Amino acid sequence: MPTPGAVPPPALRPPADGECQFCGSHPAAHVSFQSMTSIVILYVVSAQRGWMCRNCGLSLYRHHANKTMLAAWWGVGIIGIPIFLGIDRLRLRRILRLAPPQPTPGVAASLPAPLDPGKPLIQRPGAILSIVLVTVLVLVIGCGALAFGASE
Repeated sequence: MPTPGAVPPPALRPPADGECQFCGSHPAAHVSFQSMTSIVILYVVSAQRGWMCRNCGLSLYRHHANKTMLAAWWGVGIIGIPIFLGIDRLRLRRILRLAPPQPTPGVAASLPAPLDPGKPLIQRPGAILSIVLVTVLVLVIGCGALAFGASE
């Protein structure tokens, strides 16, 4: 039974526009990040859309870019790798312009704090695999061109 004169705790509300849908922090921008998985002639595009703070947005960008660089090489999706990475990089600019996230009192979010952005993209397995595959591809094409030129 509540004591007389006691103030009830404020009701928690879901994150609103301008607040991160994951951690409830502000400021946030409405963005979308996509990734692609490709196997032979099939491909699947997955997307994450919504209001994101700087940390959560950077974390999701890195996750989706890494996933694309790991999983799009194995089929027709190879054509879309630079397109997906380029578009998501342009979208990331909106996130990087935001101030560091500040908690918003009274917001019930799914996470207690912003996501950790983690390792830079260049240090993730997808980037390392992509660098190796592009290097091998350039060497194979270069050696083939040299061999074709020498046979003439």
